[in-house]
Amino acid sequence: MPKKSTKEIDLQKNLKLYYGAVGVIILGYIFLSIGDANSVTSLTLGPIILVIGYLVAMPIALLAGVGKKEEEKQKETGDNKQEPLSKKQANK
Repeated sequence: MPKKSTKEIDLQKNLKLYYGAVGVIILGYIFLSIGDANSVTSLTLGPIILVIGYLVAMPIALLAGVGKKEEEKQKETGDNKQEPLSKKQANK
């Protein structure tokens, strides 16, 4: 029988950030569709918001909490990556 983990995975933060990123992307497409073909919103503002949504907001949403999970795993297993002190350093 597999061992059940006592810790619950907290995905609420990731989901909120993901929905926010999707909202930014949708907002970028809305700005692309507003106005004429040569308007400021469809030529500059829309693409800038899309780049921010795809290249900033989405990776943040996907990677939020990854470093913390790795640190928790190391603490649980007791893995310390620090090198032991040499005899000279220990005697000082």
